[in-house]
Amino acid sequence: MLKSWLRGTTLACAMAVCGTVVPALADTVQARCDVYPKGEDRAKSSGLCSFSQRQGFVGIELKNGKRYDLSPNAQQPDGYTDRNGRAVTRELLEGNRGQVYRFKEKSIFVYWDTAPYTP
Repeated sequence: MLKSWLRGTTLACAMAVCGTVVPALADTVQARCDVYPKGEDRAKSSGLCSFSQRQGFVGIELKNGKRYDLSPNAQQPDGYTDRNGRAVTRELLEGNRGQVYRFKEKSIFVYWDTAPYTP
């Protein structure tokens, strides 16, 4: 009887601990994002944004609330797929200044330096 009670107590404690485990959060940073329509040399918008990355998945949220969630494409180096299944490619900027995500209709430049938007 004691063994049965001990097993039940141990199982209940283990379930309680597992139920309270906090899921791993993505690495999220504040960045500066410039959005360029395809073929344009002038940004349509520029401002602070948030950039997150977890296990290869990327999230970009612009200041206007527009969010881009990208899944890694294992068949293409630096390739991603957006929510609608369209291809997106990533380019790294020189000197680790940031990254560029090239969509069919636009490019989003993500800069780690948030100037001029932060004091």
